[in-house]
Amino acid sequence: MHFLSHYYTELPQNDPYFTAGLIIPDLTPRFARVYNSIIKNSVSNFEGDLGLIQLGVKRHYEGDKWFHNSEPFLHHQSLALEAFLKEGLNRNRLRLSVLAHLTVELMLDRQLVLENEALCEAYYGVINNCRNDILTAWFNGLGLLEEKKDFLVKFNFFRERRFLFLFKGIEHIVYGLNRIYGTATHTSFTDDEKARFEAALNNIDTVMRYSWQELLKG
Repeated sequence: MHFLSHYYTELPQNDPYFTAGLIIPDLTPRFARVYNSIIKNSVSNFEGDLGLIQLGVKRHYEGDKWFHNSEPFLHHQSLALEAFLKEGLNRNRLRLSVLAHLTVELMLDRQLVLENEALCEAYYGVINNCRNDILTAWFNGLGLLEEKKDFLVKFNFFRERRFLFLFKGIEHIVYGLNRIYGTATHTSFTDDEKARFEAALNNIDTVMRYSWQELLKG
């Protein structure tokens, strides 16, 4: 799941620090390694706000495990891959299965924004109530000093830019895919590929517009 989908599936739980915990894995590079080696099986002594951050992190991974193995997600991932191939994207140059996975997540957040923009507004309102010193204390408590620096820079930018509202435009989904994929693989889309992705995403959007709710049924 992506940012807004994690928030949506956890409602009515919307504490600022729990919600920040949901965000930490997606804004902290290589955080899965940290989670598996330090957090997953740890018995936390964190209480109060720090305990809520810890709980949010764990719920992020539990939610992803359920979501990525659900039949609706796998079905929409397959449809996305098919749409890419129909538009002539080269699976020998790009890992289209990975991009199909990312596409379903980003396009699901798009549907949530289009369906209820107030939800996105509420989401940013919640995380704007997080204090950096509380977040810092959680990272420090686990000895995650480098991860703390990476997260705080990205989190503060994430709050200020409010980029999820940009998902109303398909071209911004293409930009997000290119940025995420490029960061991981050091491969950027060509202008021709961007056009093909945009065409594919418009077709994917037509389908998801009427079926996105099934992706979030627990």
